Amino acid sequence: MTASEIIRSSQDLDARWAIQSLLNAVGFRTRVRGRVEDYLKERGVEELSLREFMDLFLPPTSEPISDFTDFWLHVAILQQPQFGPYLFDSALLTLTETEMSPAFSSEWASRICKMKLFELRVSPANKRRQ
Repeated sequence: MTASEIIRSSQDLDARWAIQSLLNAVGFRTRVRGRVEDYLKERGVEELSLREFMDLFLPPTSEPISDFTDFWLHVAILQQPQFGPYLFDSALLTLTETEMSPAFSSEWASRICKMKLFELRVSPANKRRQ
């Protein structure tokens, strides 16, 4: 098994992995990967657990957040220059579509659901066909 396969099949969300191996396992597009590498390098991070990696993109569901603005302030990767909405959406889609272990997929799905709930609270009635 390759390192990527081991990471993708890991049920232990708290096991630590080398950054390059983790990024290879996830399979981000080139620009997203570059910005994530820059963010981690600037902070001197060499290893992350899958849970800590998810924390870069969406806050844990257990974290108390009062409003939608506060929610976005808890997204660490958005502090990276040039990591705007397009790269963020690409990262979320990649993490959602990557074939990872059931433990990862379950935790990630709960974070995505929390984000959707915050978005619905902001403007639930303003959806219409263009």
